[in-house]
Amino acid sequence: MELCARMTKQLLLKEVEKGNCENLVLSPLSIDVVLNMVAAGSRGPTLEKMLGWLGAENIEEIKSQSLKMMAVAVGDQHLEKGEEEPVLCLVNGAWFDQRFTPKPSYTEDVLKGIYGCEAKTVDFVTRVVDEYQARMLCTNGEGDGSGGAVGDDVVDEINLWAEAASRGLIKKILPRGSLSQETALILANGLYFKGKWEHNLKFGADLTKKKPFYLLNGDNVSVPFMTSRNSYRRCGSFDGFQVLHIPYQSNSKRFSMYFFLPDERDGLQNLLEKLISDSGYSHEYSRLSKTKLDEFWIPKFKFSYDFDVSLTMKEMGMSFPFMENPEDFAEMVEIPKNLPFIGSKMIQKAFIEVDEEGTVASAITRHSATAGCSMYRPKNTSFVADHPFMFMIMEERSRLVIFTGAVLDPSKGE
Repeated sequence: MELCARMTKQLLLKEVEKGNCENLVLSPLSIDVVLNMVAAGSRGPTLEKMLGWLGAENIEEIKSQSLKMMAVAVGDQHLEKGEEEPVLCLVNGAWFDQRFTPKPSYTEDVLKGIYGCEAKTVDFVTRVVDEYQARMLCTNGEGDGSGGAVGDDVVDEINLWAEAASRGLIKKILPRGSLSQETALILANGLYFKGKWEHNLKFGADLTKKKPFYLLNGDNVSVPFMTSRNSYRRCGSFDGFQVLHIPYQSNSKRFSMYFFLPDERDGLQNLLEKLISDSGYSHEYSRLSKTKLDEFWIPKFKFSYDFDVSLTMKEMGMSFPFMENPEDFAEMVEIPKNLPFIGSKMIQKAFIEVDEEGTVASAITRHSATAGCSMYRPKNTSFVADHPFMFMIMEERSRLVIFTGAVLDPSKGE
């Protein structure tokens, strides 16, 4: 998870440095699952590079990490029973073009054995060519122009999968017309989280009221802020920022949300720089003492975010796409002869909503390949998140970061 933790913090910092006022939400866990799926089917220089990125010594360690990640998820039966416990569901998907026959060892031992998914074979080339021809007929007046091009049925299938995996929160992961004749395979992870705040720490809906939230540019917006009658929270002050911990109702897994609030209204950039330099932040800042807060306000927020994982990795100096030698993926698929290269791209779409009841969040991560500090006593006894802050959702026992992000303007969203 170290690569994904670094990557997501780096992305948050870059967006803030650019003066972007867009809210951000990412799932390091979802990215890590897909990277592990790719690594488990690689060999040679590509494998060595990915092992370095993922902090693993060999393929067996990658597989072991993946099993632990999948074990954090709970079954859909919790949703069906309507239980209030935290629910984390992980589902995975794999689509291979018919030119690239997946290896039985990869489909059985990796996809099915670890990630619980089947390998689907599709005909990207024919469908894309058919789609192009259908559009040309419509353009030339020989079609009815009613849409529904042949090639988009693969896109529709994957988008329906993404919508189901995200419980309807994410409608599209692939835009129509996004597949090309060079598309070789698509690996995807869908993640859904739902958690209600611990019983004695719930926010009171009757206490919610509008208050000003101060933006990085100096302006402010009026948004609903939540509070509760229970003034005791796990909270701590550090060098230039505060951390607040709110647990979700517990079951066999223990999920919590952390809020990282800069002391200064424009201090988000400095906070992110500190967290990037401190790789152990999720451990150090989770040891907080219970504190009585005189003031306690958190804004409600609801938004989604699209994230180009491959572009961020490239900006971090990681040569992405990394499938330059097709033979490095002979553990995953049968490689056609004289194939010069396999290109690669990874994107993620994520969604989060935080209100008085709890949190609902989802992420879809898609990988497609194409051929050719120490804490001290609190300085104050309040936690008022009325300016840009960072958040994190973590499973406490495994220390896996499920979601992370930054709220820059809670008035913007779905």
